[in-house]
This record gives sequence, C-alpha cells and structure tokens, in this order.
Amino acid sequence: MNIKCIREYLVSKIGSKIIVIYYGSRNKKERYDGVVWKIYKNIFIIRTFNGDIKSFSYIDILTRTIKIYI
Repeated sequence: MNIKCIREYLVSKIGSKIIVIYYGSRNKKERYDGVVWKIYKNIFIIRTFNGDIKSFSYIDILTRTIKIYI
C-alpha cells in the first residue's frame, strides 16, 4: 500500500461515514466518528458528528498512528 492508493481510496469515499482511531503517546487512544469531508495532496479532513474538523495525513495511516474504518 502506498500514499497514492490511500488517497484514491479516500477520494472515492468522500461523504461516507468514517471512524478514525488515533494512537497517541503513553497508550492514549482517541476515537473520532464523522464523515470524510475533503481530500488534499498530503492530508484528508473529516467532519465529526459533533461539528469538529480534524485533519490527518496519509503518512499516519502508513505508520499506523491512525486506523480508519469506513
């Protein structure tokens, strides 16, 4: 899997529901439920159901800093 494949996959999922689990430092885990909102060259943006906007890079998926479920 590479960045181009990830970007193409997410482009096809704009408007779809997504769950992003972020694995931070000290075993801290955060979950974001929302919708794939915008796709850019290096990042993608989700709009959470409570109105927040979160951005993540495609590198985060490759390094397993985040996991996405669509």
